[in-house]
Amino acid sequence: MNWLNRYLTLQIEPTRRCNLNCKICMRRNLNESSAQLSLENFKKILNFGNFQHVCLHGWGEPLLNPQIFQMIKYAESQGISTELTTNGTLLKENLGKIFDSGLSIIALGIHNKKILLSILPQIKELIRKRNKERLKKPKIYMDIVIYKENFDQILDLMKIASQLNIDAILLHRLFKVHPNVEYISAEEEKKLFKKAKELAKELKIKLYLPPRPSIPCVAVIYSIFITVEGKITP
Repeated sequence: MNWLNRYLTLQIEPTRRCNLNCKICMRRNLNESSAQLSLENFKKILNFGNFQHVCLHGWGEPLLNPQIFQMIKYAESQGISTELTTNGTLLKENLGKIFDSGLSIIALGIHNKKILLSILPQIKELIRKRNKERLKKPKIYMDIVIYKENFDQILDLMKIASQLNIDAILLHRLFKVHPNVEYISAEEEKKLFKKAKELAKELKIKLYLPPRPSIPCVAVIYSIFITVEGKITP
């Protein structure tokens, strides 16, 4: 039996190129790569497994890959739901393609209030166009990374997301292996999650919190990550 059949979710890196250089991003500590995932190789990888969901993101900005929407269309045509995480800076020039591709979920990777405010007009246009055309897809999430320096911004970011009528908010932990950025303490996290749940209830917005750490990690059991160079990792 094909060993890839055990994995339900494929996370694949379309590119490591990015138009930003965020402090929290691990690409600063990785080998630079000019490689781009091709549609041909994407199809080969997808057809080799038995995936139910494909996440198109890694350590670069996916919308910089010119074939990204062809990949999404292909996966969706095979009955595989697709998800894309973007920094949001290139939404405006890709609006039509986002909707035409059949993308299931678009997650806006946010970690800083200043950056969020700078892309706010593009997010508003994305939501306005989807609602005007009465489209069910893509679901639009705000994916907020938690770390020491933005600890006091998290609730404000949630409030802005609610005002935008985002479909859901995701909070996720910063990788503790990050060499340059510090995560919050367990006690700070506990208090933050309590306040976040209370705020989400008040704002009537769906909130997804990261699961408790476990051994083995559930993500490692059910998902697999393939880098832009074709390396396979948990």
